[in-house]
Amino acid sequence: MKLQDLLDKAETLRRYKSGQTIFEAGDEPLGLYKVNSGLIKLDSTSSNGAAHTLRLIGPGGLVGYRALFAGENYYASAIAVEDTVLSFVPKNDILALFRDHPEAAMQFLEFLSRDLRLAESKWTGQMDKDAAARVADAILFLQDNFPQQNWTRKEIAQWAGTTPETVIRTLANFEKEGIVNQSSGRSIQITNRQLLLAKSEEE
Repeated sequence: MKLQDLLDKAETLRRYKSGQTIFEAGDEPLGLYKVNSGLIKLDSTSSNGAAHTLRLIGPGGLVGYRALFAGENYYASAIAVEDTVLSFVPKNDILALFRDHPEAAMQFLEFLSRDLRLAESKWTGQMDKDAAARVADAILFLQDNFPQQNWTRKEIAQWAGTTPETVIRTLANFEKEGIVNQSSGRSIQITNRQLLLAKSEEE
């Protein structure tokens, strides 16, 4: 039996409005969340008070598992980016599921391994890039993976590991170079994808 099927059987639906907090950093994990529809982000706050988006999780994704199995409080806060429906599986049900279905535990380990690889890729990809390259990379990633969402300059900054002011200045420069168009307000239209891709690869 697949892990997804087992989770579906144990689920309790919870609904969240855009901007609503699902759990906060420091909270004790009581179970596991699966995204049925919508989009959520995991935000962590640095020592200087800056928020950084660690992950974005869409339909089918799992949330809250690291702290749950590590026996730790949440390191990051989970926030609904848009109206979202989550399945919640209590901790005891998860542990019983893995006890009764060892194959589900192996499937979960595969999921964790893929998730860790994506996190490592994001971190290493940003290490040697300047702020403009990280902004370019963030725009490409966010629009390619979540095209339905109009991302704010603050949200782009949190994903790129910089400040909203830097994002605003960078976008203004990109617009002068004919790379993006911001004439429709919050929406950012990519007008020269190849040049934006080149910007994202600069170090």
